[in-house]
Amino acid sequence: MYKHILVAYDDTDGSRKALDEALKLKNQSLDTKMTILYVTDEKTPNQAVDHFTPPHAMAATSPGLDQQIVGDTALQRDPHVYDGAEERQSINEVGEIHPVLKHVQEKLDPHKIEAEYIHLAGSEEKRICEYATDNEVDLVILGRSGKSGMKKLMLGSVSEKVVKNCETNVLVVK
Repeated sequence: MYKHILVAYDDTDGSRKALDEALKLKNQSLDTKMTILYVTDEKTPNQAVDHFTPPHAMAATSPGLDQQIVGDTALQRDPHVYDGAEERQSINEVGEIHPVLKHVQEKLDPHKIEAEYIHLAGSEEKRICEYATDNEVDLVILGRSGKSGMKKLMLGSVSEKVVKNCETNVLVVK
C-alpha cells in the first residue's frame, strides 16, 4: 500500500483524527514507515528567519529623521539570516522531543507502533510539503483546521494550501 505516511500533527481535534486515520492505514500494512511532523514558529540560533530590514520605513513614519540619521534607505538583508540549508533542519537536539510529540509517542507506545517524530520551525504548509518531498512520503495525512468565515478568508487554511502545493497525495480528515 503506502511505504511512508506523514502525519501533520498539532494536537488539535483535526490532527488527532488524522492520527487515528494513519493508525488504521499503518495497521493494514505493517511495513509502512510513519512520521509524525509537528511544525511551530519557534526559533533557535540554527533556524533561519527570512527578514529584510527596511530603514526607509522608519524614516517615512518618523518626521525629522533624515538621510544622515537613518543612513542608506535601500533594503538591506538582515545579517542574522542563515542560508536555506539550515532552515530545513529540525530544531530539537538528538534525544529531545517536543511535549506535543511526546504526547503522541505516549499514545502510540501501547499499540507498539514505531514512528519517527520530527519538530520543524516555519510555515506549516511549506514545511509539510518540503518534508514530504525530501523524504519520499507517499501520503500526507492532516486534519481540517475548523477555521471558518473571516479567519479562514484572512489566514487561509493549512490543509487547503497543503492540498494545493504538495507534490504527493494528501488525505484531509474531517
